[in-house]
Amino acid sequence: MKSRTSELAVGIFVIIFGVALFFLAMKVSGLVGTNMKDSYSMNATFDNVNGLKPRAKVTMSGVTIGRVENITLDPVTRLAKVNFDLDGRLTTFNAEQLKTVQKNALEDLRYSSDYQSAAPAQQKEMEQKLISNMKSITNIDEDAYIMVATNGLLGEKYLKIVPGGGLNYLKRGESIGNTQGTMDLEDLITKFITGGAGKSTSDGSVGSKDASSASTETTDAETSFTE
Repeated sequence: MKSRTSELAVGIFVIIFGVALFFLAMKVSGLVGTNMKDSYSMNATFDNVNGLKPRAKVTMSGVTIGRVENITLDPVTRLAKVNFDLDGRLTTFNAEQLKTVQKNALEDLRYSSDYQSAAPAQQKEMEQKLISNMKSITNIDEDAYIMVATNGLLGEKYLKIVPGGGLNYLKRGESIGNTQGTMDLEDLITKFITGGAGKSTSDGSVGSKDASSASTETTDAETSFTE
């Protein structure tokens, strides 16, 4: 009786452990637990996204702010286009923050030469246009860039957004223009070997040219001496 009770307890423990391990794997892979609210889509174009997969995380300053939706190939440019969803709670200014951002943007506008040379009516119109354009902005500025990063030395690929220092912010649905694709180890090795070979070839040709010049000078000297 005691043996059967022990076996039953071990069996229940194994089942619970297996279920917990399954949900942990799902969580790590990003298939569950995204919990994004007020989500919206943005995109970016890369020259190389080797290793990046759908459902990969998108981070800013180490905080996960979104997930990769899909990856397609542009048939014209032959570049990889990555569409990703971002969490609106983490990438949108609240009311107080938006007032501060608008204030800073207006101050920057008033120092511009175009604003100072404009008439008062035109200045008012420029201010209203600036505020109107900032209604659906994100906290990702136009100077920010997005790169394909690696989680650890041989870990999974993900998108990393590095903020810039500008006062102009991207709107929801726009593209991040500054990108950096995957750095392949094979490409780096190939470039290193090719560069080294090119240098050696160049040095060799220079050496041959110098040797040829020296030979010509020696022959000229012998001819002069004979004469």
